[in-house]
Amino acid sequence: MGSKTSLQEAARGNLVAVFGAGGGLGRAIVQELLTRSADTFVLAVSRQAQPNDVTDERVHWVQLAVSEKGSEAAILTAYQTLLAEWQAQNLELSGVVSTIGWLHGAGPNGEDWQPERRIEQLSAEQLQAYFFTNATLPILLLQALKPLLPKNKPAYVAQLGAKVGSISDNHLGGWYGYRASKAALNMLFRTAAIEFKRTHKQLTLAVIHPGTTDTELSKPFQQRLPADKLYSAQLSAQRILQVIADLTPENSGSFYFWDGEKIPY
Repeated sequence: MGSKTSLQEAARGNLVAVFGAGGGLGRAIVQELLTRSADTFVLAVSRQAQPNDVTDERVHWVQLAVSEKGSEAAILTAYQTLLAEWQAQNLELSGVVSTIGWLHGAGPNGEDWQPERRIEQLSAEQLQAYFFTNATLPILLLQALKPLLPKNKPAYVAQLGAKVGSISDNHLGGWYGYRASKAALNMLFRTAAIEFKRTHKQLTLAVIHPGTTDTELSKPFQQRLPADKLYSAQLSAQRILQVIADLTPENSGSFYFWDGEKIPY
């Protein structure tokens, strides 16, 4: 795993899992977690290999056993298998941050899938891809994480979302699949939060909008964006972790802007 510290030793400290750690924002979140606390150990999960510049011994880099073009079933199985292994090792997580999400990219047959601006552009295949990565995978990841979350101690699970997933804030239209899948994510986490309040009373679930961050995900959409509305990965990571630091179980299941303000569903 690229670390001198054993997983069992790490588990005695503040153990935080970061999913999607290989992306620009994911890597920044890993670094910010380490900067904020000397006793934090990070389980960094990615389909990518450990970058050469990630050398901190408090990072356990886990490369998922699935290719970048793996099927949806293979991707889900890889996550579930990993979390089952952690459960078998009796790991307990104090926090989880997931940057998992998808906006654009190549389709299964080489199509250039971009957010749909008109209803004529909708396809079942692209809609399914949006819902799998942005809604289905995060909630099934939470399902698999449940045995790793403490029942009687403070903990959090933060999933990155998008403001365009707010139904009441949709005044521009477009981006059908992305909007709908992010709205579904909000509903799934809200529903899960209600259930977890009965069994994990100090657990907080949250969906957080990071703002437009200078990463590969936003690259095709940066041209018309004012310079002060495009944020560095480091700044977005700092803001996300500040929102997390201010979370309380009473507000579990809420949807947050990067400044901590609640976004209406």
